[in-house]
Amino acid sequence: MVNNVESQGRYAIHLDPNADFLSMIQRSWDRSRSYNVNPDVKKGKVYETRKQQSVQENAELISTCLPLMKDIYQLVMGTGFIVVLCDAEGLLLKTIGDEDTLRKAEEMSFVEGADWSEEAVGTNAIGTCIKEGVPIQVFHQQHFMKSCQEWTCSASPIFGVDGTLLGVLNMSGTYEKVHRHTLGMVVSTAKAVESLLNLQEKIKRNELMQSYLEAMTNSLTSGIILVNQLGEIIQVNKTMLDMIHLKGENLIDRKIDFVFDNKLFIERLNVIKDREIHLKIKDGQYSKQVLLNSRPVFQGETLIGSLLMFQEIQKVRRLVNQFTGNQASVTFKEIIGESKVFLQSIKEAKAASNSPSNVLLLGESGTGKDLFAQAIHNESERRTMPFVAINCGAIPRELLGSELFGYAEGAFTGARRGGNSGKFELADGGTLFLDEIGEMSLDMQVLLLRVLQNREISRIGDHKVIPVNVRIIAATNKNLKEEVLKGNFREDLYFRLNVLPIQIPSLREREEDISLLTSHFLKLYQQRIPRKIDTISDSFMKAIQNYRWPGNVRELQNVIERAINRSTSSELTIESLPKEIKEPFENTPSMEKIKTKDSIQKQALLEVLLSVDFNYSKAAKKLNISRSTLYRRLERYHLK
Repeated sequence: MVNNVESQGRYAIHLDPNADFLSMIQRSWDRSRSYNVNPDVKKGKVYETRKQQSVQENAELISTCLPLMKDIYQLVMGTGFIVVLCDAEGLLLKTIGDEDTLRKAEEMSFVEGADWSEEAVGTNAIGTCIKEGVPIQVFHQQHFMKSCQEWTCSASPIFGVDGTLLGVLNMSGTYEKVHRHTLGMVVSTAKAVESLLNLQEKIKRNELMQSYLEAMTNSLTSGIILVNQLGEIIQVNKTMLDMIHLKGENLIDRKIDFVFDNKLFIERLNVIKDREIHLKIKDGQYSKQVLLNSRPVFQGETLIGSLLMFQEIQKVRRLVNQFTGNQASVTFKEIIGESKVFLQSIKEAKAASNSPSNVLLLGESGTGKDLFAQAIHNESERRTMPFVAINCGAIPRELLGSELFGYAEGAFTGARRGGNSGKFELADGGTLFLDEIGEMSLDMQVLLLRVLQNREISRIGDHKVIPVNVRIIAATNKNLKEEVLKGNFREDLYFRLNVLPIQIPSLREREEDISLLTSHFLKLYQQRIPRKIDTISDSFMKAIQNYRWPGNVRELQNVIERAINRSTSSELTIESLPKEIKEPFENTPSMEKIKTKDSIQKQALLEVLLSVDFNYSKAAKKLNISRSTLYRRLERYHLK
């Protein structure tokens, strides 16, 4: 072996004319000595287990490189060369060559599974290429091991897209067959492998991105159709296929105008925003109300097609209901009261929850009819569906129709493009709460009666019939029977609504609940108002129990909130009450006078009972009180 590599420097060949090849070989020899490589070793070491593991890890590199290795071998077949692919650590993975050359290489373990790194065998084209990271041709005595000095090897690194060394491509033959073009062939082949790997990586990324896009579009609640500039369908997501009950093969490459019977698709190259349409399939059974959005798709400045997005109106309405508060939040557990008459109303309301029939809630203003309506809905099978409330007395007569039934595009000046859904459509599948039904005009009553009979509506300005599945809960503080007699309310509508009537008692009829409600409202408002109230004075409680509460529970709630705000101590006192509540109590006669007053009231009650022969129903009617209030007074005066 020649130890002075300078004498062999003229044989160090590299494609970069600026490289100092002699220095590169010298550095490699220095490293070989530092690795304690024995130059007299006849052959390298073979690692079968490492080879199996590396073959698995580099399967893509091998499959990409092997066809090109065969191509380059075809150019040198029969000339005594072998073509070798190594991994990034110098382990031989694949060898192709002439049989006699392969046998000769086998003698020095230049075979698949052998380690030809510099650490293992010293200076050689494969190991030095790995260390220097550049193509190199190592000739004859430039090899560190004597057994390798009969060979000339040309190696080129193979880098990944990110610059990571993936492996080395090498061509070896006996030293007398050396030619600098051999290295050029190897470098060209290695670059071709890199290009193929780069292309495969891009294909993988595109396929991965395609998978991500498909997963994303298929997870959308909107149906999506992509059409090209000719109007041909090129992509449809799963949501759309499920929506229209068709398979992709029935849509792809077909013109959209041949699939759907909607003339507006001629506008597909224009922007369409939130337009409600009746989507129809030609020669098919599918027909559904959807919300359409459309926008052109450009590649640079070139128009290439259009993106159409469809949302089922029913799902849109559910979303709208969710975000606009069209949901019932109150349950029966949250309705406060323990009096017998009140618990009877709760019992009737719970029974009504299990029925699909219409409910009519009767009671004075402020008794909590809206709370009962929400609780009935939340106890029913429709609890997961919309709860839509409308106050028939708060909306002007001329607008109530469009609020209830919606309107078509162009129905009147200022009508929203595409029309608008009414409360019946928003409540589809759920409950519609018609508060203050007694305030509805007669012409609106006619339209409402028709909906209740046919279970379908027509938007104002439109003849198209839309089926609706809605349960009605109506409420009023009026006596509808009297309103019917006066001609203010249709009798047929009254009977339609009055299937399950529920009378909600006034606060006067449930006096024993005043204390319970007061405690409830006190806890509620102390969470919102920065006041610490520990006690309630006796005079405060007696004053509110003595009051008639024309505004019922709503008025009591407002009074408690006001009292907390006015309070200057940790005790609620009578001074914090409004004068209409505290003055009658403060002007109450002495106890003797109270007893006298009680005696008078007892005598008056007894006289009424005697006049109706102790008929409690007639007595309550004559006194203009409920029977439950009458019973309490009988107990109070020991007349029962």
